[in-house]
Amino acid sequence: MIRNFTSKLLALLLSIAFFTACNNDDNTPGNFSEDNHYLTGIITERQISKAEIVAQIMEYAGGLNIDLPETVLSSLLCDVEVAAITYNTTGVDGTPVTASGVIAMPRGTTSYDHLLSIQHGTLDMEEAPSIQLFYYEMMPVVSGHVVVMADYLGYGSSQTPDRQHPYLHARLTGSTCADMIEAAREYLREKSITEENEAIELIGYSQGGQATIATLLELENRGKADEIRAVHAGGGAYDLESILQSFLENETPTSYSRSGYLPYLIRGMIYGERLSVQDENLYASELIDRGVNQIFSTLSLSQWHSALGSDITQILHPDFFAAPSFNGNADVLAVIAALQKNSLVNATAKPQTTIQLYHSPKDELVPYSNAVSAHQVWPSSTLTDLTMPSHVFGGVEFMLRYMNLWQIISPFL
Repeated sequence: MIRNFTSKLLALLLSIAFFTACNNDDNTPGNFSEDNHYLTGIITERQISKAEIVAQIMEYAGGLNIDLPETVLSSLLCDVEVAAITYNTTGVDGTPVTASGVIAMPRGTTSYDHLLSIQHGTLDMEEAPSIQLFYYEMMPVVSGHVVVMADYLGYGSSQTPDRQHPYLHARLTGSTCADMIEAAREYLREKSITEENEAIELIGYSQGGQATIATLLELENRGKADEIRAVHAGGGAYDLESILQSFLENETPTSYSRSGYLPYLIRGMIYGERLSVQDENLYASELIDRGVNQIFSTLSLSQWHSALGSDITQILHPDFFAAPSFNGNADVLAVIAALQKNSLVNATAKPQTTIQLYHSPKDELVPYSNAVSAHQVWPSSTLTDLTMPSHVFGGVEFMLRYMNLWQIISPFL
């Protein structure tokens, strides 16, 4: 019953994303102030009325035989303005890169007292927020927030031909998201929307949970700790080496259905750390024979899982399974060192800001131990156990909790 209810709820959130993505109108960039250091262009701007959203959701819900009270639904929504922008950030080699992201706000916003930076979960590159324009994780905008969401490096305007993304790389993730926050401020200033103060809230789930803490550390490093008024991180990967080892040491390592995440993580570390390694030393000979680069550079991440299969012994080099020496494989050891370096629990600078952590003890994709370890090393953190029975549905609960809807809905579960 819980799974059925949650899947319907998630479908409704996704229907909003689908609706707005299908109404993405291109606009010509205007002239910007010379005082801007981050904002470089406007990809598109779109206004979406509450009536449009309600009508689309009601039609979609009817097709699923879901009986929604239209008046209640209408009371939870508002007219929304969305813009996809481009901005300056820094690439893996330290050179300037044009990246992209999205800003959403209630229609008619003339001022704001904080920005809500939402770091999104893992997506296919074809699903970058600037392409979708209104990804469902941006739903808190209907509660009155001005929402900012960066495309991660390698997505949107910064996508590379070989589809490289520094997946879970701490520094590059944090700097890309922090630069997007500054670009959003410049965009809002261009629109004559007044910033009443410089307060920031950070939230994110899954990869977004990791990205939220990485962004927090980057902002604190920039001397902006006083601007951060709340941090909510759910289901995040904060201890990368332990995540890899938890699957490698599993009694049934062949049972991992999301197998594409493993090479995605390895490639992310290689790209972000600019490691000089050979595929032959990192992947199973069976995968090398199938043309590993052809798979990774032409297929979307969601297609990797089926293309690679669930048996990770047919994906990773045997030396990955020989901890702690890894048979002296220098390339495997380099990847392990990169994982250790980018594990947020190992960060030299501990977070100064209070962090609210959330994680489901039944999470099958990101081990619960990540949240436990993070809570132990971040003395200003709290840890709330999510009750939903999986990683995906835990994300829905996380968002409902943030939007103060969980207490209303949870009794019915």
